[in-house]
Amino acid sequence: MERITALLFLLQATVTVVNTGSHSIWTFATFIHGKTQFPEFSILAFVDDLQVLYYDSNIKKIISRSRPSSTKGVEDIILLGANIVIEDIYSGMKRPTHARFFANQTGGVRVHQKLGGCVLDNDKSSQVMMWDAYDGTEAIHYGMHNYTVNPIWPHLTWITQLAEFVQMDLRTIYHPICIQILKYYLEKEKNIVLRKERPRVRLIQKTCRETGVVKVSCLATGFYPRHINLTMLRDDRPISGEELIFWEVLPNGDGTYQTRRTLSISSEIAREKHRYTCSVTHLALDNKLDINWEPGEGADVAVISSVVVVLVLVLVLIFAIPAFIVYKKRRRGI
Repeated sequence: MERITALLFLLQATVTVVNTGSHSIWTFATFIHGKTQFPEFSILAFVDDLQVLYYDSNIKKIISRSRPSSTKGVEDIILLGANIVIEDIYSGMKRPTHARFFANQTGGVRVHQKLGGCVLDNDKSSQVMMWDAYDGTEAIHYGMHNYTVNPIWPHLTWITQLAEFVQMDLRTIYHPICIQILKYYLEKEKNIVLRKERPRVRLIQKTCRETGVVKVSCLATGFYPRHINLTMLRDDRPISGEELIFWEVLPNGDGTYQTRRTLSISSEIAREKHRYTCSVTHLALDNKLDINWEPGEGADVAVISSVVVVLVLVLVLIFAIPAFIVYKKRRRGI
């Protein structure tokens, strides 16, 4: 406890950052019951979407995935704090009480996973949160002031006896360590995690010739950070989620992100001439970005593709046939 108290004092004294926006740090820990080629225990830490730390039970040391720091003493303190947290998570996941989750299972490999972290939202810190899952099924969720237990495991009654102690540790130990480590990496990696890239937004339409259904996609790409609010409206009214296909936020090769929403419009609805809007808000935008479209506007993507193919074939015929004739004449010596 003396080591933790001293560490918290050093963290408070050495880590400062001016923060804007919402940022988080999350650790993903995996403990494997059974023999595999993988380490028994491994843990990764991410600030937003940037991996900063790695540890496993084979190498038994923290590997920094971020760029070297010019403040060596501060980084040593940060790694000490991370090491305390990792040691505690590792020892906790090795306890026999966690093996009870697999007591009724026969042989094979079983996996215990833990997710934990905290959030800074415009310098206001959230509570620390932790989840435990066994073989991919969530079992326990802890916050600093509440917890939930999955009822499919009735033998989890022992959790209620420990809940108050766990929540006290979250409030007094994990929360300040988590927030200060997050602030440190936000400052250290500010050129990456604090940058802002404006989304490029466009509406893409494609008509199915057999059914007449028009699929309209609102595509946003090239943005950073990854959080974005993308909605579609019909005559300035939000379209219900049941009508839309939601795509995940996916990474681009340059470190930015993309996502889209897709709406299917029947030929009958298309004839009603509604106005559709793709509306985007993002941290890199000063104002909301709206792009409007009405059925009948612009060329259809499928039609454009067909025209391009036809033009290419025509050009090939125009240039290939004379070239072939010249070639044959040369072969004959004409």
